[in-house]
Amino acid sequence: MPFVESNARQEEMELQALMDSDPAISKHIAEFDKEYEFRQKLVEARKEAGFTQKELGMLTGLDARAISRTESNTDISPNLRTLIKYVNAIGYKLEVVKQDEGCSA
Repeated sequence: MPFVESNARQEEMELQALMDSDPAISKHIAEFDKEYEFRQKLVEARKEAGFTQKELGMLTGLDARAISRTESNTDISPNLRTLIKYVNAIGYKLEVVKQDEGCSA
């Protein structure tokens, strides 16, 4: 398959037009962006704590695939038990905090 040069600006404009035309698409993309940001923060926190995925897996009793899936943006979301083990092992905790007024999920 030959390499095809993409025009990032054009793709961004097309995505924006699609989002403007359908609020459901815009909402879905916003939700994906929040999940992506959360998973990136998990990776940063793990690395800051000095663990590889394999080391964190041994520490938590989770296999390396579970750690990888937790950090990856796949259609598979980690269950709450896995998430709690993960964050506790790297020195964090999960909390439910009320959003400021005007914020939406």
